[in-house]
Amino acid sequence: MAGPGVSAADRVLEARIGAVDVRVVIGRGGVARVGALWAPEAGGAAALLIHDANVAPLAGGVARSLKDAGLRVVSASVPPGEPSKCFAELERLTRLAAREGIRRTDTVVAVGGGVVGDLAGFVAASYQRGVRLVQVPTTLLAMVDSAIGGKTAIDLPEGKNYVGAVWQPRLVVEDLDALATLPARELACGFAEVVKYGLLEGGGLWDRVEEWPALPGDPGALAELVADCAAHKLRVVTQDEHEGGLRASLNLGHTVGHGIEAAGGYRHHTHGEAISLGMLAALRLSETGRGLDPEWRERTRAVLERHGLPTRLDAAIATDDVLAAMGRDKKADAAALNMVLLDAPGAVALRQNPPHAAVVDAIEELRA
Repeated sequence: MAGPGVSAADRVLEARIGAVDVRVVIGRGGVARVGALWAPEAGGAAALLIHDANVAPLAGGVARSLKDAGLRVVSASVPPGEPSKCFAELERLTRLAAREGIRRTDTVVAVGGGVVGDLAGFVAASYQRGVRLVQVPTTLLAMVDSAIGGKTAIDLPEGKNYVGAVWQPRLVVEDLDALATLPARELACGFAEVVKYGLLEGGGLWDRVEEWPALPGDPGALAELVADCAAHKLRVVTQDEHEGGLRASLNLGHTVGHGIEAAGGYRHHTHGEAISLGMLAALRLSETGRGLDPEWRERTRAVLERHGLPTRLDAAIATDDVLAAMGRDKKADAAALNMVLLDAPGAVALRQNPPHAAVVDAIEELRA
């Protein structure tokens, strides 16, 4: 697909989500092309570039490309890790935008993983009631999941992503070269979301996930894998932007996973690791509640273990604390947990409320 900044080797996905045209460009060397890709739509004269401190060199490349495209760039570094998704950082960044004269016609550019994407996205959604957003995800998890779909948020002590908004990025630039900078643990955490998409779609996508070699894998094959996961999410969000129905399927493993994260104070397991455990619990509940063949849980466990993801819950995290956090989960209501379970890979059962005893057993089994 031709266009300013687009390489012949890029995979370009486009979707109309609500009132916003979203474009996702997946390839190599994208960091140096963000400015060229965004320039036709930039309009405004400035960009607030919010980046994870760990990816400062990549953010520098994005800043140079934006400046070359004629934009004034205001850069702000955010400490790495989930604690940065907080009111203090939101206030700091929005006040910086105000002092620097960022206007509603300007752009917020997020460079980093899921934490920065969520935080910067909420800055874009809330500052002056909304400015345009460009996501430049630098982790596998963000590329296949969190940078796409418009969910933005910060955390409360009571729960993850409790304060936020749905605010679609106009452009998502996924530079696979950025993955070479990631430690093995971070790559594995992103692969947890890839496994999720394999289970949700089943068929050929699951086959590729199950057979995937050591991370990151062949660059060409990886581009196809990332693009297929991103395309699945775009198809779902296009049909259900605000999670009134189908979009809830993307929460497979997240009810228990978010409970594990919150119960551990976001210190014991990363998001991807918690989702790995949450998926195993969801598959166990799918066996007891939906008749899922237990083979799928064992096959999923084998994939997770092969890529260095945990299949046992940290002993310091109490089951009661996980259950309490699950009860506060946004997906729950007064009557139900609203979990996502599977009848089979590719066959999703939404809004499930398994018996309390079964949930306890599924969590406790993660200690075995």
